[in-house]
Amino acid sequence: MIDMGKTIIYYYSATGNSLYVARFLQERLPAVELRSIPEELNSGRFEARADQIGFVFPMHYFSLPMQVEEFLEKVSFKESPYLFAIATCGVPYWGRPFSDMNAILAKKRRQLHGAWFLRLVSNYLPYRDTAAQWRISIRAWFAERKLNGIAKAVAQNDHHDTWQVLRDMRQRYHEEWRERQEMIDGQFSCNTEKCTSCGMCQRICPKSNIVRPAGYPVWQHKCVECLGCLHICPVEAIDYGEVTKGRRRYRHKDIQPKELLHDFSSK
Repeated sequence: MIDMGKTIIYYYSATGNSLYVARFLQERLPAVELRSIPEELNSGRFEARADQIGFVFPMHYFSLPMQVEEFLEKVSFKESPYLFAIATCGVPYWGRPFSDMNAILAKKRRQLHGAWFLRLVSNYLPYRDTAAQWRISIRAWFAERKLNGIAKAVAQNDHHDTWQVLRDMRQRYHEEWRERQEMIDGQFSCNTEKCTSCGMCQRICPKSNIVRPAGYPVWQHKCVECLGCLHICPVEAIDYGEVTKGRRRYRHKDIQPKELLHDFSSK
């Protein structure tokens, strides 16, 4: 039997934006349970039973993060819940995450009832430096106001669609990225003189892609390019090629580093 009034929000977060959004909604909606998508994948728990089920994630190459797509393929919905999704991003509308999500959900005879882009801060340092603090503050101000509206819409089971610009071109770009997954982490490097062997890079990795046989990170070629390891390193010992050197690392101000770490030791 469905849990009346219950909401489950699945989130995927490497630098805190999506976790912040999930918690914001948790504080404004009744009976919300938050579940980490990487931890759900690790546990093998793929049954979702609630009145409302939400997904909060960043855009990766204009669409879904690889592990969000993997989880959507595996999850099963009991009853017919209200489904919604929020894609956090640096630039809204230029992507196709909800189209790709609906294509997966259609196989389960489900579809999104509500879909929103939410502009915060991009963490993709290989493309550009982190936004200036004044710009981050302005985006946070606008994001909070939009989130209040989203919370009200979700509470009322409102239907909401959104623009997704140049979807065909974005699909090709996303597929090319997925095809070169084994080469993605070839760009990572660690400055062993700066590294303190704290292990945070290993624990934040949602794919268990980092091992530390000598204390320093070694990547195992199954990277999903969340860049969590790069941003969380407390001494900035990790870089992605030469371009990220000197660029400002990012984490949402309301999220602590320990809240982004995973513990996969139970499996």
